[in-house]
Amino acid sequence: MTDAIQPVGPAEPEPFIPYKDEKDFAPYLRPVVEPYKRRMGFLPNALKLYAWRPEIAETLWQLNSKIMRDPSQTLDQFLKRRLAAVACATNGCGYCTAHSCSMLKRDPESGAEGWGLSDQEVAGIVSGDLAPKDEFERGCFDFVRAASRDPGAVPDDIYDRLKAHLTPEQIVELACVVGFWKFYNAVHDALRIPIEASLAPDARYVALAGQ
Repeated sequence: MTDAIQPVGPAEPEPFIPYKDEKDFAPYLRPVVEPYKRRMGFLPNALKLYAWRPEIAETLWQLNSKIMRDPSQTLDQFLKRRLAAVACATNGCGYCTAHSCSMLKRDPESGAEGWGLSDQEVAGIVSGDLAPKDEFERGCFDFVRAASRDPGAVPDDIYDRLKAHLTPEQIVELACVVGFWKFYNAVHDALRIPIEASLAPDARYVALAGQ
C-alpha cells in the first residue's frame, strides 16, 4: 500500500474558461459521469470542461470505456493502464500523466480504481527501466513508445514482434490505446486544464519519458 498523495505547492490554478457546475450537466451524461466518478474517486477537472459540449463528452467518455475497460477487451486492463501512463508521459501531457500514474499508485482497497504500485515501480514503467514480464508486454511497450513519438516511424522490427506475439484484434486495440491518448492529451493540453492539486506531484513523471 502506498502513502496517500498530499497536496503540495501553490493552490490549484483556475481554468482559463470556467468549469461547468455538475448540477448543470446535461441529464443524459449522468449514466456516464457516475461510473467515471466512482472509478476516479472524484470528478476530474477535464469532465467539468467537456460538459460544455455534452454531445462530444458523451461520445468521448464512452470511447474511453470501450478502449480501456470494455468487457470485450483483448488486452489486459492493468497492461493498458501502464501503457496509458507511458503514452501520456511520452506525449508530454502533465494532466493525463498525473492521472494515469496516480491511479497506478492508488490503493486498490480505496474504493476507486487503483493498482497499488510503488513510486519506484511507476517511475520504472514510464522510464522503461522496469523490464516487461515477457515478450508480449515488451512488444506492447515498445510500440506505444514509438507510435506515441511518431506513429509513421515505428520500426519494422516492432511490427514483426507484434505479429509474432499478438493477435490482429490485440494489435488494433493497442493502436487504439495510442490514438486515444494522443487525442486526449492534445485536447487537455490545448485547454490548459489545471491538474487537481492532490495529483499535481505526479506530473513529474513526464520528465522520465525522455530518458
